[in-house]
Amino acid sequence: MEKININGISIAVKIEGDGKKGDILLIHCLGLSHKVFDNQIKFLAQKGFRVIAPDVRCHGESDKVDSPVSIWDLAEDILKLLDKIGIKKLFLLGGISMGGMISMRMILKRPDIAQNLVLMGTSADQDPYKERYIPMVEDMLNTLNNEKDPEKIKQTFRNSAEFVVRLCFSHQYLEKDNNFEIWVNESLKGQSLGAIYVSKAVITRDSILDQIEKIKVPTLVMVGSNDIAVPPRESEKIAQRIKNSKLVILDGAPHIFPPEIPDRTNAEISSFVSI
Repeated sequence: MEKININGISIAVKIEGDGKKGDILLIHCLGLSHKVFDNQIKFLAQKGFRVIAPDVRCHGESDKVDSPVSIWDLAEDILKLLDKIGIKKLFLLGGISMGGMISMRMILKRPDIAQNLVLMGTSADQDPYKERYIPMVEDMLNTLNNEKDPEKIKQTFRNSAEFVVRLCFSHQYLEKDNNFEIWVNESLKGQSLGAIYVSKAVITRDSILDQIEKIKVPTLVMVGSNDIAVPPRESEKIAQRIKNSKLVILDGAPHIFPPEIPDRTNAEISSFVSI
């Protein structure tokens, strides 16, 4: 992992591969880290690409910034990261869930930033569940701002991490090979007051459904049929509006499917961009 300073925020980023065939950027989901793409990073690097996989602010090894933020701010972070690395155009820009929301906003802000776009388990609309989630987030913010007992704070973060992991992966996958604890521990790396502000930014995001028709690059839209966090209908809305797009619904797959079905994920990306 390298750390790159973006306007006083240290963003951790994994960079792998020689880049002879171009650069690929992958942006992870809310509450976890770049590690959701470990299999794809290795696979695409072996294919001759340089793969850039950052930890979004307040995630993984990146700085925990304890202040309010918007989803557009997160997109600006990653655009500035690319500028710092010296990348003017990506071969492929890809994101899952929050990462897809960031990716769409990046390409709306800078239409020439990528040749291809891959959106996974994401939404261009407002959060349909925000009325359910906003009270949860506000309660967590209240606890973290006022609670003095470190054990209660620790338990609040643990509860949040467990909630994220159960929402992201299938029950069957989490029962195998200590996967539940592995991903809970990964989520705990980013648990902070700042991470709750990022969660609020995702939950209260604006709709860009009326803007994504401007996206002209070839776009692969993938979603698991068993995605309970961002249901397939959200991906269908995206595919209907981006004319040069292909929708793939992965039978039986959960919200964060790359770690569970890495070969299928890699095959879909390979087929889409002919690598």
